[in-house]
Amino acid sequence: MSKYVLSTEAQNSLRKIQIYSTKNYGKERARKYLTDIRKRMEVLAENPSRGIIREDLKVGYHSDFIGSHTIYYRIKSTHIDIIDVLHQSMDPSKHIAD
Repeated sequence: MSKYVLSTEAQNSLRKIQIYSTKNYGKERARKYLTDIRKRMEVLAENPSRGIIREDLKVGYHSDFIGSHTIYYRIKSTHIDIIDVLHQSMDPSKHIAD
């Protein structure tokens, strides 16, 4: 398994992270941060059990921290589904819908 699929919510969150980071930290730092997040998604796709089991949210959900954000995902037979990428200050139970 070495593939990940972004949900619409995750795509939207990554765009918001890019906009915020560019505005507050500059284009180069924002680009690097987004690259780091995508690299972590690749690592998770290669080794999905690396993350924390998050059955407090829903059975089958996992999470992993990167910088100021948390990647939420679920493991499928051929890939991982990236559910969303939330800032650490956000309560996932209020932002992650299935």
